[in-house]
Amino acid sequence: MLAHELHDSLAQILASLGFQVRMLEDSLSGKSPPDQARSDLGKLRSGVDEANKALRQLLVHFRASVDERGLVPSLENLVDTFQEESGKKAYFHNECQQPTLSADQEIQVLHIVQEALTNARKHSQAQTVRVLLSCDEGNYRILVEDDGQGLAKSRTTKGPGEQLGLSIMEERSQHLGGTLQVDSEPGEGTRIELRFQHANS
Repeated sequence: MLAHELHDSLAQILASLGFQVRMLEDSLSGKSPPDQARSDLGKLRSGVDEANKALRQLLVHFRASVDERGLVPSLENLVDTFQEESGKKAYFHNECQQPTLSADQEIQVLHIVQEALTNARKHSQAQTVRVLLSCDEGNYRILVEDDGQGLAKSRTTKGPGEQLGLSIMEERSQHLGGTLQVDSEPGEGTRIELRFQHANS
């Protein structure tokens, strides 16, 4: 529902802004506007393009859904899609024979992994990413690790994308009643581990 709202409102506004920028550029063609005005117009066009790109990624993120066959095929598909879109090597290892999570829990897990992969693509400069799913008597563990540049030691020195992404993952792990641990050192890659319990019915 939120994805539809964003598409019907914000996407339309950005499309209108983009059209107005193109109209302004056309009206200035053949003229000699001040250098500052030309520079500002270029920044405006770039800003609208970046906003459109960010919105498209956000819509894809909100529309992530669990495969009807369950969590494992969903994670496999997520990792395959990440590899295709990022050009990075990505591997999924499943050590959980029969996941027994609810649909809501599967969605939370899927979004946490998706957010971790998004951070790996945007910020880590990694070449290889691995995702591991394991479970034992209701104890679930999901690990996402990469061989990238690692995160800054201080949360305050992280970029806004990294900080927001980690906050979102932490909130989702709390929704699951679990814990999220992030281990990272500059130049040593990043390891994100989610642990939570689910009693079998």
